[in-house]
Amino acid sequence: SLSLLYAANSLGAAAGVLIAGFYLVGIAGLPGTLLTAAMLNLAVAAATIAVIVAARNAAIDATAAARPPEPSAFASSSPLSAGMVRLLLGVTMGTAAASFIYEIDWIRMLALVLGGATHSFELMLSAFILGLALGAYWIRSRADTVADPLRTLGIVQWVMGALALATLPLYLASFGWVASLMTTFARTELGYLGFTATRYAICLAIMLPATFCAGMTLPLITLTLIRGGRGEHAIGSVYAWNTFGSIVGVVVGSLALLPLVGLKAMLVIGAGVDMAVGAALLLAAARQSGRGQMMAYGSLAAASTLCGVVLGGVPFEQQLLTSGVYRTGVVDRGSDRMVEFYRDGRTATVSATRSPSIARLTLSTNGKPDASLDGVWYRACSPATGREPLVGDESTQALLPLVSLAHAPNARAAAVIGQGSGMSSHLLLGSSRLEHLVTIEIEPEMVRGSRIFYPANRRVFDDPRSQFVFDDAKSYFASAHRRFDLILSEPSNPWVSGVSGLFTTEFYARVSRYLTDDGVFGQWLHIYEIDDALVLSVLSAIHQNFPSYEVFLVAGGDLLIVASNRPTLPAPDWSVMQLPGLQADLCRFRALTPEVLESLRLIGRRALAPLLETAAQPNSDYYPVLDLGAEKRRYMQRFATGMKALSADWYTLAAAVNGRRAEPGTEAIAALPEIPRVEARSRGARLRSGAALDPLDTTASAQTRVALFSLRAWRLAMANDQAPTDWSLWLQQFGMIDAYRNSGTAGLVDEEIYQAADRYLERHRAPGPVREVVRFRRALAGWNFREAAEAADSLFPVARRDHRWITADELRDGAVVSKLAIGDVEGARRDWETLAGASVRSPEDLRSRLLEAYLRTADAAKQEVTAVR
Repeated sequence: SLSLLYAANSLGAAAGVLIAGFYLVGIAGLPGTLLTAAMLNLAVAAATIAVIVAARNAAIDATAAARPPEPSAFASSSPLSAGMVRLLLGVTMGTAAASFIYEIDWIRMLALVLGGATHSFELMLSAFILGLALGAYWIRSRADTVADPLRTLGIVQWVMGALALATLPLYLASFGWVASLMTTFARTELGYLGFTATRYAICLAIMLPATFCAGMTLPLITLTLIRGGRGEHAIGSVYAWNTFGSIVGVVVGSLALLPLVGLKAMLVIGAGVDMAVGAALLLAAARQSGRGQMMAYGSLAAASTLCGVVLGGVPFEQQLLTSGVYRTGVVDRGSDRMVEFYRDGRTATVSATRSPSIARLTLSTNGKPDASLDGVWYRACSPATGREPLVGDESTQALLPLVSLAHAPNARAAAVIGQGSGMSSHLLLGSSRLEHLVTIEIEPEMVRGSRIFYPANRRVFDDPRSQFVFDDAKSYFASAHRRFDLILSEPSNPWVSGVSGLFTTEFYARVSRYLTDDGVFGQWLHIYEIDDALVLSVLSAIHQNFPSYEVFLVAGGDLLIVASNRPTLPAPDWSVMQLPGLQADLCRFRALTPEVLESLRLIGRRALAPLLETAAQPNSDYYPVLDLGAEKRRYMQRFATGMKALSADWYTLAAAVNGRRAEPGTEAIAALPEIPRVEARSRGARLRSGAALDPLDTTASAQTRVALFSLRAWRLAMANDQAPTDWSLWLQQFGMIDAYRNSGTAGLVDEEIYQAADRYLERHRAPGPVREVVRFRRALAGWNFREAAEAADSLFPVARRDHRWITADELRDGAVVSKLAIGDVEGARRDWETLAGASVRSPEDLRSRLLEAYLRTADAAKQEVTAVR
């Protein structure tokens, strides 16, 4: 009965982990999940009361009542001594401690294979508990028939330790299994379901054998104590000592063994404890029965030998462990990666690698790169070597602190959440006005590992104004009782378990109280391995807590949101880039001028408000939409395309909403080529200059070369006396030339190409739709919204029949924006619905969601005015 109860309880727990983690939290949030658990408890209570009442009202069989009791199966002719009872209770505590050492170790090891997301941890925890359930269920019908439960318990304990050691070779093989799974399953919703199910199977393959034995131990210990005359008192004692052992295992394993000896040795120690306990039990059983002492001593010798063989003979290749196979699908054994730092910290495994062939240093947590620096950072500054563009992690690591600092140039106290490479803290300390900077890092090994980047990050280690705090950011701000002029948050990716809590509305509400009156808050967020909806969940949380903010694109896949408690975000003072310390740091890179830095802007509170206030679910501690969805988006290789398109699109939607005009670029060489708007403005400047392209010029991108060739071809075609054979192709070419020259500008018309186009159209008597498309684009580019709306109306009858003149999305977007700008809400709604079926853009795309939100807001405002009248 005890075995069955233990099995049923554990089985419920294994199922509960999966049901709650994968379904309930997503459906009802944490409050709804807790309410469901409470309702289940109440239902159990009601059923129990019903059974009690039914039993009391049942008639007692008089014959059965008069029958003398049968001898108990647990009657003992040899009561256990006090010493034996203490031994068994010690075994209860020891096996619980060893089991939790296993659990912590396996979870941390599997995080290197399966990833550190919350769903991965749920799979691991459920697999661990399921093994306990199956072991208890298997022993339920066998325990009562065991002649010598003490000896059986000793064998089970020893075998459990041996099976735990056997998981190490399996674990190393699992890297190859996951690599195969990543290529087997499609990057789709259904593929993610299959990938998740097989990950669960991997967890079971590694954990089940040992945990199956662990599930047998408590029933056997309880049986031995009851047979030894301890009665039902034994049940409470076993449960209490088992729980106490679990606590000891967690504390010793996570706080002592893991950081001191690492994952491999920690598992060997846990297995050694189990096998030693098994040998002690076998010896005790041998002394009771007078036989089997050789077996006991032999088991102890075998345990020592096995532990030594595994410890010395099963190689933990650091290149393999840090390969990040769960992201790449490739088992990289590091042919070009030299591991220069590797530590199993209390919260993550931190590694630092050097790639000599590309002169790159990389710092990773659980195999996921969190920071990297190119060799250019260590090169001496010299005009002879030229200046490099800022790309990749370098762009993110430099621009996060610099753009934030520009909004608070007089900051005296600053805090950075997350050490990473240490470059953010280092660059902020380049401001002589800063008096104190605290870097908050939860994992001490991250700081130690970041020394690989020294001296590029020297100020964070050497400057007396710099201070490290090893704590959770939420805990730190709750206890710091001080305010900062600048807080920059750049933790790891939000799909990492626990990290999404630093992207919630509750965290932003807290951190906003620790800003000074003129202070600013900077939040990093990636747009790779995520989609627009999840990005909006973070923006919505910021929107709820900050009255002003702007979003900047600081790299091809990274955002910076700068927020303030003031009604208007302070205007950036880009002159901070000229500070001597920062000039020395950036001397190897192309100049970050105000023109370049202003091109980083994507969108602000005003443009986002209609969407975030009506249709975006904020990420919350209680409704963790980011934590629940980030891992799936990572697996499906999603990208927040709509967010990046705000920088890449020819027509700048956000600029039109904000009324912020942007002049053509003047710098022909892009300092930040991964930023679409920076690259586009540089390309436009090069095209306007009329200078011929030097074939050996390495500063021109491939797209710039194509643009120059296309512009020459277009000019030749415009000088041709013959009309084009296909006017739709001419329109496509004209639109491409317009985009090449003018992407990144806002509210301005390129009169040179439009006047040339007008003359060409007049000379060759172009069809009406062609003239109207050119008219529409010209009016839209110059924010002449009334004329753009008129041109759109003339195009709609044609566009409904024939989409070759203009795409449905271009016409719909321009028509809706123009008509909303002139107050024609009904016309905007009509145009939106008319071309909805012809759109090739996803309804979830940020641009589509923004326009739909603007329509809803305009509809609501019009209805409100009508109601007042």
